[in-house]
Amino acid sequence: MQKFWLPLVALCHVLAIFAPAIYASNPSVYDYDIKHWTSADGLSSNSVRAITQDKLGYMWFGTLFGLNRFDGRQFEVFNTELYPKLASNAITQLLTDSEGNIWVGTKSGLSVLDANTLTLERLPVFSEVTSLLEVAPGEIWVAADQLFSISSGKVKRVEHIKAVVSQLAQANNQIWVSSSDAIYQRDVEGNWQQFELPPELAQNPVYDLAWTEEGLQIASETGLYRLQADGRILLQLLPDQTTAPVYRLLQDISGANWMSVYRKLFYQYQQQPWQTITTSELGSSPWFSNIYQDKDHNIWLSSFSDGVFLASRSQIRRFLPGTEPIIRSVSLTPQGQLLFASQSDVGILSAAGEYQQLITDTHLQGQTVHDLFWPDDDHLWLGLERGLFRYSLKDASLTPLFPLLQGQAVRVVQAANEGGVLLGTQQGLFLANSTELQALPFNPELESRQITALSQNKDLLVFGTSRGSYRWHEQRLTRLGIGSALYNAYIMATLILPDNTVLVSTLDDGIFIQPPGQPWLQLHGANGLLHGPALSFYFHQQSGWLWISTHKGIFRLWRDSLAQAATDGFRLEEILSPYDRQMGSVTSRCCNGTGQAKVVYWQQQLWYPTLRGLVAVPEGFIGSAPSGLQPLIKRVTAHNTYPVSGLQQRQTLEQYERNLSISYSALEFSRPDSVVFRYKLAGFDQQWHDVADRREAVYTNLPPGSFEFKVQAKYSHQSWQDATETQLFLQIPRRFDETVLYRLLWLLLLLCSLYGLFWLYRQNNLVKQEQLANLVRQRTQELENTNQKLNELNEQLSQLTHRDATTGLRNLRFMQEQLPKDIEHFQRNRQSLTQQGKTIALLLLELEHYQQILANYGSNSADTMLQQASALLIRETGGSDYVVRYADDRFVVVFRDISVAQVTQYSTRLLSQLAASELIVADGQLIRLVSSAAYALYPLPLLGGQLLNWEVSMQLAEQALAQLRAKQLSNKVATLTFDSQLDAFEFEESQDLELQISRLLNEGLLALQYD
Repeated sequence: MQKFWLPLVALCHVLAIFAPAIYASNPSVYDYDIKHWTSADGLSSNSVRAITQDKLGYMWFGTLFGLNRFDGRQFEVFNTELYPKLASNAITQLLTDSEGNIWVGTKSGLSVLDANTLTLERLPVFSEVTSLLEVAPGEIWVAADQLFSISSGKVKRVEHIKAVVSQLAQANNQIWVSSSDAIYQRDVEGNWQQFELPPELAQNPVYDLAWTEEGLQIASETGLYRLQADGRILLQLLPDQTTAPVYRLLQDISGANWMSVYRKLFYQYQQQPWQTITTSELGSSPWFSNIYQDKDHNIWLSSFSDGVFLASRSQIRRFLPGTEPIIRSVSLTPQGQLLFASQSDVGILSAAGEYQQLITDTHLQGQTVHDLFWPDDDHLWLGLERGLFRYSLKDASLTPLFPLLQGQAVRVVQAANEGGVLLGTQQGLFLANSTELQALPFNPELESRQITALSQNKDLLVFGTSRGSYRWHEQRLTRLGIGSALYNAYIMATLILPDNTVLVSTLDDGIFIQPPGQPWLQLHGANGLLHGPALSFYFHQQSGWLWISTHKGIFRLWRDSLAQAATDGFRLEEILSPYDRQMGSVTSRCCNGTGQAKVVYWQQQLWYPTLRGLVAVPEGFIGSAPSGLQPLIKRVTAHNTYPVSGLQQRQTLEQYERNLSISYSALEFSRPDSVVFRYKLAGFDQQWHDVADRREAVYTNLPPGSFEFKVQAKYSHQSWQDATETQLFLQIPRRFDETVLYRLLWLLLLLCSLYGLFWLYRQNNLVKQEQLANLVRQRTQELENTNQKLNELNEQLSQLTHRDATTGLRNLRFMQEQLPKDIEHFQRNRQSLTQQGKTIALLLLELEHYQQILANYGSNSADTMLQQASALLIRETGGSDYVVRYADDRFVVVFRDISVAQVTQYSTRLLSQLAASELIVADGQLIRLVSSAAYALYPLPLLGGQLLNWEVSMQLAEQALAQLRAKQLSNKVATLTFDSQLDAFEFEESQDLELQISRLLNEGLLALQYD
């Protein structure tokens, strides 16, 4: 896919190519727009060696990795993998003959392509093809080491030349052949003449032969040679007075000469001086292997390593009249000359292209010129950064006007309808004449008095500020765009059309348009606005186009499309894009300018200030040639692929092909992105499919029959009434299974089958019912047995999931399920249990030296210690209390119904029982069990303690146990006691309980008690 449509003129060369009139400057290489395609756009290789154009207008490019057909948007690649009869992927030469066939020369021989059917035929030429020439209709000469002649499919050698042949050319009914030792000439009668090559040329390749007014030119590795009248072949200096390899020579239809040289491109229009394009001017290396002129007189340049370029004449020109490239404002003088202000001065450009400096930088002192106004022929008013100034042409003096305006920017200087001059300043809008300055009465009503733009006619005054836009009508001020983004927007430009339609451009929210008596329309980036905020408006009443400039380009809006814009959208046409450039220039943004003076109409052209000179766009700009745009149907793809030739009107598919896609295109190489399509399959579609720039139609499950596929193409700014159309009739035959006889046979079979099924149903119905009853009884019994087994397994599983495998105690999961139930029971009976002094206690016991025993004596001894401790705890715990293995060496005893006073006593007794126990380890040694314990109550003995969950109690027990370890105490029972001043909120709101406990211990509100 194409990229980078590159217009505009090389600024540093404009003065050199000016003629006495701006319109009729001599043709220059810098007038050519450049487009560039590479492998990133779909080209099979950046090394392009050959170019041709077929009769339909497709461009064909031969690269080192295949043959490419190009329609301006898409590259179709032909290679040996898809087309085995292509001699090689390394294409060296292409030729379209008079019959429309394309001859493809490669490094491994010759093939010929039928452009209608896209089929290839391999011919018996097996050496590298270096040149192809149609010497007569139907007769092709091929240079492939030897010289061959091909006619009616028969290949024969041209015996007159025995040496190795490299290049062929034809001019004035004469054929020129270059060989390894000589140049041969054959006249119309078939007589041959030989011219010996100089030794240095004979030892190097010859790349091209071309006939010009000066005679035969020879492009070679050692430079450019010319055949003299006396038969000698002499080396010629290049236009830059050097010698270098020359690859291609072309004289186009206008008489201009093109010469491709090593990393240079030379251009000469008729007898004018040669012009040179180098890497710095083109933006890439101008190392071109071929130069080709197509039917539309465009120049195509194929690069050895940088893809393919298109050079076409541009309608847009750029001028650099003075030495300063940055232009800020434009206007006209009373004499009809172009007046413009640059970054440093003000000058005049005459119709003859003569530049005259009017005001120097010494006068302006670095101030930006926002607007220009001529009150009379001898004086010029300038709106500058530091006030309003008057320049006198008589004495070349620049003097400030009106002390009130000194030091503030004046952005608008415009004649008022009722007389005087309107001045837009940072303090509001003023009406002035040569001696008096008067503030307009509505200034106090403005939210911002910084005037940025102004337009007026006999009925309305519309102006913009840095905070919204206003209308002054019949002595009444109205703020525009209430309830919309326009209300507070920074205004860039305004315009009133002849029918009082108001246009307002904003900095961030697009363009607002209000036809008389209608609501506001908004043109923004989502519905077609191009390149950001608009800087200027210009309406050309005769053509109906509204021209709009931005910082990045120019586009125009069709005035009549505003009436249907709410439903059909805006009709826009891009004139200049951010990527446009011309030969010899780099891309630069457009446009520029400040204040009112951002566009002027002069000599049937619109002139815009830019950061790189002045841009002149013809008012009658032809964006594309409507007559030349014709849609083409390329192929129909179903199970098979059917190429469609240009003259083909009907295509018949196979019977079984019902899913198909139709590829179409329109040959447009200058602005392919502006081409849009719609299609319709008559006989199937009820309405047109608008598909924008998509170039494929897909249909599935088509019925048999005859259809007419129609595709229309137009440019985006055109209506569909201006579109061109192409049709293709499609015939889909009926299969046997779609005939009436086939359907009748199926109906008979269906009736027989239904009768047989009914009979079988009647015979087997009773048997099935009996079998079903038996099956139900069997399945019912199986379900009962399975259910009983499942209940038994569930009981076993419940026991397994709530028991610790090593000790047989309840595990942590059991505690997490059971303890909330116990707490719920306690909460239901809390009043009576509290009166009895009963509580829930969580006793956390830790066996010390567990890890040491595990490390020293192994897991068997460690498990024995755990089992011994577990047996003791189970023995000493009774009733509703239960013991849980909490972690590796930790146990929790849950006392569900215990007196508060008994907790410490009972805990101490358990600890002493453990301390009296002995463990026999593997070597027979006796080890006493050493343990520590800590407990916490639920609810905690705090104000609001019932608000805390049992996990907090468990954490308090763990913290108490941690305090014992910190004090290195063993065989002790500890608990944390609370000060009466504490309440539960101290713990409920804490994110770090350990840190909170440490703080309370330090403050004395919490104490560790142990026995």
